[in-house]
Amino acid sequence: MSYAELHCHSYYSFHDGASSLEELLLRAKELGYRALALTEHDNLCGAMRFAQLARSLEMRGIIGAEVTISPTPGFFLRPDRSGLPQDDSLKGCHLTLLAKDRRGYANLCRLITAAHATGERNEPELPPGLLPEHAAGLVALSGCPRGELAQLVTKSRFAGAKNLVRQYLDWFGSDSYYIELQHNLAPGDTERNRRLLSLARETGVKVVATGNVHYHVRERHQLQDCLVAIKNCKSLEETHRERRPNSEYYLRPPQELAVLFRECPDALANTLEIADRCAFELTGDLSYVFPDYPTPEGHTPQGYLEKLCYEAAVRRYGSVTDNVRRRLDEEFRLIKRYNLAGFLLMYHEVIKLGREVMIAQGLSDPSLTVEENPPGRGRGSSVALLVGYLIGLSHIDPLQYNLSLERFLPDDVMTNVPDIDLDFPRSIREDLILRTHEKWGWQYAALTGTIATYQIKGAVRDLGKALGLPETEIDQLAKQADWGSARKLAASMRKMPNFRDKIDAPVWRDLVRLAAELDGFPKYAGQHPGGMILSSSPLIDIVPVQRGAIEGRYVCQWDKDSIDDAGFVKIDFLALGALSQLQEAIELIKDRTGERIDMSRIDFEDAAVYDMLCKGDTIGIFQVESAAQMQTITRLRPRNLLDMAHEVGAVRPGVGVNHGVQEYLARRTKRKPVTYDHPLEQRALERTLGVVLFQDQVNQLAIDVAGFVPSEADRLRRAFGRRHNEALIERYRRQFYAGAAQKGVPEEAAEKVFKKFNGLYMFPESHAFAFGVTAYQASWLKYYYPLEFFVAIFNQQPMGFYNLETLKEDARRHGITVLNPDINKSQAKCRIEQHDVIPAKAGIQSSSFVILSRSSEHSEGAAKNPFRTQTDSSVAELTLSEANVLPQNDRLSGGEGEMMKGVPLTLALSHGGERGQGALRLGFLNVLGLGEATAKAIEEGRGKGGAFQSIGDFLERTGVLEEVAFNLAGAGAFDSLEPNRRKVKWEIGLRYRPINTQLLLPLTVAQDIVELEAPGDWERMKEEYNVLSLFPGGHIMASLRPRFRKGFCTSWDVDKMRDGAPVTAAGLVIRRQRPQGKVVFITLEDEFGHIPCMVFPKVYERYEHRFKSAFIMIKGRLTRREGTHNVVINRVRPFSALEKVPQSKDWR
Repeated sequence: MSYAELHCHSYYSFHDGASSLEELLLRAKELGYRALALTEHDNLCGAMRFAQLARSLEMRGIIGAEVTISPTPGFFLRPDRSGLPQDDSLKGCHLTLLAKDRRGYANLCRLITAAHATGERNEPELPPGLLPEHAAGLVALSGCPRGELAQLVTKSRFAGAKNLVRQYLDWFGSDSYYIELQHNLAPGDTERNRRLLSLARETGVKVVATGNVHYHVRERHQLQDCLVAIKNCKSLEETHRERRPNSEYYLRPPQELAVLFRECPDALANTLEIADRCAFELTGDLSYVFPDYPTPEGHTPQGYLEKLCYEAAVRRYGSVTDNVRRRLDEEFRLIKRYNLAGFLLMYHEVIKLGREVMIAQGLSDPSLTVEENPPGRGRGSSVALLVGYLIGLSHIDPLQYNLSLERFLPDDVMTNVPDIDLDFPRSIREDLILRTHEKWGWQYAALTGTIATYQIKGAVRDLGKALGLPETEIDQLAKQADWGSARKLAASMRKMPNFRDKIDAPVWRDLVRLAAELDGFPKYAGQHPGGMILSSSPLIDIVPVQRGAIEGRYVCQWDKDSIDDAGFVKIDFLALGALSQLQEAIELIKDRTGERIDMSRIDFEDAAVYDMLCKGDTIGIFQVESAAQMQTITRLRPRNLLDMAHEVGAVRPGVGVNHGVQEYLARRTKRKPVTYDHPLEQRALERTLGVVLFQDQVNQLAIDVAGFVPSEADRLRRAFGRRHNEALIERYRRQFYAGAAQKGVPEEAAEKVFKKFNGLYMFPESHAFAFGVTAYQASWLKYYYPLEFFVAIFNQQPMGFYNLETLKEDARRHGITVLNPDINKSQAKCRIEQHDVIPAKAGIQSSSFVILSRSSEHSEGAAKNPFRTQTDSSVAELTLSEANVLPQNDRLSGGEGEMMKGVPLTLALSHGGERGQGALRLGFLNVLGLGEATAKAIEEGRGKGGAFQSIGDFLERTGVLEEVAFNLAGAGAFDSLEPNRRKVKWEIGLRYRPINTQLLLPLTVAQDIVELEAPGDWERMKEEYNVLSLFPGGHIMASLRPRFRKGFCTSWDVDKMRDGAPVTAAGLVIRRQRPQGKVVFITLEDEFGHIPCMVFPKVYERYEHRFKSAFIMIKGRLTRREGTHNVVINRVRPFSALEKVPQSKDWR
């Protein structure tokens, strides 16, 4: 017999379905089903992917949903006098809806949208009154046991059931409403089906059998049980009521179904009848139309775009030169050919909205044109478009850098919708998204959705809780596990001494098995950082839209892949932290100097700035601050923006996979000649010395060497990035060899060229120029305005490669004093404070220290170490064989302060003797547990009554919580009133009263104040790390230095050592990176700087759990290469020093 399953949940029914789309479709095809309907809970998140997969498998895929509706008034519950149900035990009922045609699909989208709009967020519920006007084109099935009709007959409310059936018949018609029968061998199924069948015969309604499928095979039921437990934030033992009663909710063979429904065979036959009527094909025409641009009267979109560009060209270049005209003529020809004028004008409209936001925020002079001061910056291949430069979409002149147009506008055929990404400062982007919603309406403009998926750490935490494993052990395992696939859990546990014996232990082995099954499952639906879809027709006819987590935002239920498949045009409003940093720094400079710097007019060939970059002084600088970039930039030695583009583009996975970086640098420094595998490569690779650095060059190689047309070349490049692409790549390889042979290229040379193609990421050339300019501008600010540079980057966290402790250390090296928060001087965010820095001395507050002068960093001096570490003979030496610097409780066995004996706190604070010109004062938001509302309360309290005169005055005027006040004390924020932090905390404890129990008169506590010894240097440092995540007064390694024996090197020592020298060192791990899963790169930080390290795979696998420690001691040998160096580690041992450690930034 044949059968169509019309009620099926995949893993897109978040935490309910326990099988993937592929698993369900393949199993349905294997069982001989004629069709399979996807009916997720209140969403169509997987609908497009489902339709694509079904089409590829030649399987009929039906789009539907199980919608949650409010109980129908008058049928299930009797309303009270207020019109509300008296019994609210049923919050929502399930109804199965299937799309027959395009109109039905649009109505389904609108109903799901309405359910999310009227219900609580993440608890959608559709008012049944909306069903009549949206019933056309839909088939309605009465639902599962949680359906309203099923519950009425179960409770023997037959009159209400009959009325409900008549209501649905009136809404959907007799040919589109069916009573749904489900038999999963659960208690009550047989009796419920008997009653429903009787009701159907009495009312003349057809019945249909469905499986209420939640997994493709029976064996997946345990994972489904765990998903339900996870959804309810409970363990399996606590969720017996919520979970399904058995393991029968799988795709059954038709023979089993025939037995289950032998008393009503029509129910099975009707599945085929419905399937034949549901002919809607989602992969077909969705009627999506990009919004038309309303041009001024008398203008077409093409003519108006040309007018705007010619006017801007006169402002930019003084006149429309021959070179400009030739390029514009070519671009206008292609724009007209692909009908992109309205598309580009819409982007121009977005840029104008962004400019309005800039002006409203006081960030732009209204007299400036949009191309003079654009609110955002383009990225990607669109930067090559001169039209984009003239209408404000880009800050790069493509004529100046001879950027190729083919990657963005190919001359033969356009295979994909053009993609233009725009970077904005965060503050502008937030308001711009809201204004875009307001201008077009959320039904026509919505953000792209995203789907977060399970990987190893999330799987361990969620499944561990569901299985009832010890919370502390699960937390430890999740922290120690690698990033990546949950299928690697067993392998990861084998590397952990405390977990390797648990792999086969009861319950733990279930965790390992279930984690592998859960890998890649959708976890929840979210919103894209800034991808916006605009449409002329209502988007809610094409995809459901729901409220976002942020007020005022609306998100569609499709991710970027589904949107691409649908052919939507997506405008990406991306928040780039570097632009926010630049923007804030410029405002700070204006506040201090009275002048706003135009970053587009700075000297882009400033030798001093490039000298700084060539020294690897790039921490905090966009795109060139990573350890890999540091080691590349010191060898590449950029002197102009072309070099900066090459620097930015070179350190990309797609370049490194073929040793492209080393080859390019060797040719650039003339250690190797520039060669080509065939002369036809020269046009594509000449400007990068014969090495592939950019995406565009891959396309050009295919065109020049193998005769591909531009669109084919782009498809070839994209093919390398697809999954399961082996057959596709082989087809392109044969085509490439054949084309190359026709152009006289020998097969050996063609093979060498083809091997240069890969699926790893590379920048388009224009994108590299765009980011290269931003990187240079950040460098310029760091060199000339370091104070503003560092204040801005502190305020714009999180961003970049480094934590605040590392940024603070770099600020110190650039002469910037970092000061603790102060209740009378701090603001919510960090601020500039004019400050005469006094020399530090032992015992002084940790917020004051001698700073490093700029001259010591940028001069040719410093021929020897400014000071040497001296250890006190009374402090025990530490060797690599010892595991702990401190006892586990972080306290010294010799008593508080013993760590500092004989070692002044100034040890790591002074590299020079000049006095600083200003300081960075940490803000209230840097303090643990203190949010914007509390920071505002402190500022308002100080603004109304002046500076706080005492701790009691502060508590009375601000109303902060006791815990927040304690954290402020630990951060040193009360030091100006009382330097003894223990005494401050004691007084806070005496004076604090919750807001609703405050006394009318101030409480006298003088008689209860006791004399307490002030905390020692170590205790102060430890607490500042705890509450600030940094130590303004120094570095932890300066305090630990006396514990290390004389043979331990500092980073300053390592800088001066010869190639091959043995190295023993220790430090705080600030970065781990394992590109392409090969050599692991680690950076250690101490009180003098950084120690770059590398670990080969065998050593890393042997000591992997040790390398995950925050503090490590290492042994190895120094290797030097072309002005860079690394310590190749062969031994490692972790040690403990702090409970709360500044987090490293780990990258793959």
